[in-house]
Amino acid sequence: MPTEYILAYHCAPAFAGIKPSNIASCSKRENPNITVQIKMLNEKLNKNDIYIDVLCECGERVLLMVYRKQKLCEYLQRDDIKSFLCDNGYPKEFSLMKYLAILKSRIYAQRLMNKEFPHEIGAFLGYPLHDIYGFINHKHQGCLLTGEWKVYENTERAKKLFCRYNKCRKAVIKRINEGRTLTDLFCIA
Repeated sequence: MPTEYILAYHCAPAFAGIKPSNIASCSKRENPNITVQIKMLNEKLNKNDIYIDVLCECGERVLLMVYRKQKLCEYLQRDDIKSFLCDNGYPKEFSLMKYLAILKSRIYAQRLMNKEFPHEIGAFLGYPLHDIYGFINHKHQGCLLTGEWKVYENTERAKKLFCRYNKCRKAVIKRINEGRTLTDLFCIA
């Protein structure tokens, strides 16, 4: 599947600015020039505060994060989120580049041990903190709803967010299927 379609589908809420970030995994075999594609997209999208960053890469796949830099910085600096991240080994002095570097190194280390993603990735993705704690402490027990993430509290709010993200995804994919590109959709002239 083409890189732009994969990014549009999995990351539409981040592109649209209704979520701090999203991640997507792309096959290198299906997208052999993915590094060049990401570089070209970043050259255009960065001007509008949209970034595509490689979180992890192996011989077969590339894990990408799409984010609006200002939105992600604001979210990660919220008192509750920053406290959670500091409790999980992130520095008290905020730097998005340092935080992303730590996240990347932890993802890579977890992959080497065939383990799950580091749980704090949920904070980067804008998941509610109570649901991150619910997943850390209970995994599947007590999960009330599964959608964009596992929900342990406030299912009605989560359902509304899931619906909003899905509507956004459908709108972006519709335009991609009509021949528009991500830069057409998200770059202000």
